[in-house]
Amino acid sequence: MNFKSLLFFLIFPFFCWSQSGFESILLAVESDSKKLFQGYMSPLMKGAIYSSNGGWFNSAKVHKKLGVDLSLRLNASFVPSADQVFSISNLEYITSKVDDLPTIIGSNRQEDLIITIPSNGILPEMKTTIKAPRGIRSKLPLGAVPAPVLQLGIGIPFDTEIIIRYSPEYHRKGIDMSLKGIGIKHNLLQYFGPIDKLPLNVSALASFSKMKIDYDIQSFSSINGSGQVAQFSLNNYNLLLLASLDLMVVNFYTGFGLSGGNSSFNMLGQYDLEYKTESNIPVTRSLKDPIDMNFNVSGFQTTIGAKFKFLIFSAFVDFTFQEYNTLSAGISVNFR
Repeated sequence: MNFKSLLFFLIFPFFCWSQSGFESILLAVESDSKKLFQGYMSPLMKGAIYSSNGGWFNSAKVHKKLGVDLSLRLNASFVPSADQVFSISNLEYITSKVDDLPTIIGSNRQEDLIITIPSNGILPEMKTTIKAPRGIRSKLPLGAVPAPVLQLGIGIPFDTEIIIRYSPEYHRKGIDMSLKGIGIKHNLLQYFGPIDKLPLNVSALASFSKMKIDYDIQSFSSINGSGQVAQFSLNNYNLLLLASLDLMVVNFYTGFGLSGGNSSFNMLGQYDLEYKTESNIPVTRSLKDPIDMNFNVSGFQTTIGAKFKFLIFSAFVDFTFQEYNTLSAGISVNFR
């Protein structure tokens, strides 16, 4: 299995979401449809920030000049139970027999929503019934938002390491994806004399990464129109203090600091929404670029982990405590 195949772990939640019939939400009045999209998509967009932002380190130790570390890691961010449902009590023109719906990282439950389009003085009031999109939690690894990470660390002068995060562009099944990132790790103990010779290492890490996913939804959309595309983008950052005890066979490492990012979700194109009046007269309402949403997260994180060394190979696992706790595991190849 090559890395492009592993990238499907990252895209899989978006792919499942695209098959859920989500576009029928657009039949609601604009204020209600935006609230539904916000509530339904929020945990995926936040979870993607946390999962794609993890895995920048497995030691506080900085490589020697031209030393190399190539690592492959899979992150999984767990969505709290409170974010697996969202309330629909604030909707103006939608009624249902339930008070909440599953988010995209919620259960497989599906409910009927009765949509009312109020009279505008020209057309009479119209009603239609849709199926709310289901949650896809049962289809995800560990029920969490996944992200594979491939990165290269290179030692440079001044006891500093450059970390490069990159994935080949992915073009399959109507999905286009790119991921790039850069980090800098700097040894702090070098300024404290002989203490730098101990197996204890302390360093500072700053990182930034960017991901973009475009999804052509025109081919499976249940709504007529043209140019229908969903766009996702993520920007992440970390400002962390790292410490590790680097022994012969095993390393124990930890990190603490500020982490966060922002994401956006846009639906572009034209959507021709079809209704019928009580007299069975067909009516079409067209929308262009109907959804533009932004999500932000920030806060402190604490990571605890261990790395086991086998000659030039290593295996590691760690857990990060934050709003969406994240489990990470992977392997690496080290030189110098």
